[in-house]
Amino acid sequence: MSSLPFPIANPALLREFVPYLVATPLNLPHLNLQPFGIEAPTVIDPLRLESETFLHLLHRLDGLTFGPEGMPMPRWVFFDCSEMPGAIYGLARPASTLWPKARELFKLPADYQGLVPVSMYVAIPMHRRGMWFGHNLSSLAPVFERHGVTDIDLRGLGSLTKGLALKSFGVTQFWGATQWLSKALHIHVKFGALDLQTAYTPAHSEHETLTYGFAVTDAKLRASMGDKSIALPKVEPEFWIDARDVEAMIALQDRIEAGHRYVIARAPERSTAHGVRVPIATAP
Repeated sequence: MSSLPFPIANPALLREFVPYLVATPLNLPHLNLQPFGIEAPTVIDPLRLESETFLHLLHRLDGLTFGPEGMPMPRWVFFDCSEMPGAIYGLARPASTLWPKARELFKLPADYQGLVPVSMYVAIPMHRRGMWFGHNLSSLAPVFERHGVTDIDLRGLGSLTKGLALKSFGVTQFWGATQWLSKALHIHVKFGALDLQTAYTPAHSEHETLTYGFAVTDAKLRASMGDKSIALPKVEPEFWIDARDVEAMIALQDRIEAGHRYVIARAPERSTAHGVRVPIATAP
């Protein structure tokens, strides 16, 4: 895989993995196949039978990432809400070079010789051109951590995947949803302060979900991937939300619905041995 024209947190990822893109022939012409000039990805057409095994492995990666959280995607949701209307960008490794633990976790067919996804970012276009909703960020990094694999360095894999995906998809305004306790929130804040649309979301099966967004710029994408030459504006927290305090979430939601605007200022912090608090500020 070719390198990016700026430094990133873990350059080894670009040497060891290759990019792939899942998109229909209708959507493919609207995507950037070489975000920031890296090599063109292997394109997977979800409408073709030959894509079945790779798409099955993608679904397995989703299950490995979100199954323990109780939110794995059914296959029909993967097709209806990801592969058909949107796009999936990620990094992969040839099956012949896959680590033994990953082969075990993926339940990889012995005769499979293709690519195996180690990360993916799924997004769906919204009505306005350039506005997309982030649907899924999956990575083997937290999966390996959960299974006690410590000798494989996947630092920055999620951030790198999301940054390249947003560039590939041509996103100018991004919206997403995550849970207050999700470790993925540490990745999302690498793009700068996050505008809050909801703080408590009964429309979601997980009510303790927040909806967030940000205007996408190359500077934010580079910063998210580890380019330390980019200094994003800092926002000082005004108060904190305990990630388990449902009453505080509802109170913040009431203020948002009353017309007040807030941002998540920076990365969450651990408040106790098992607690997490999230910094909030009034939107600039």
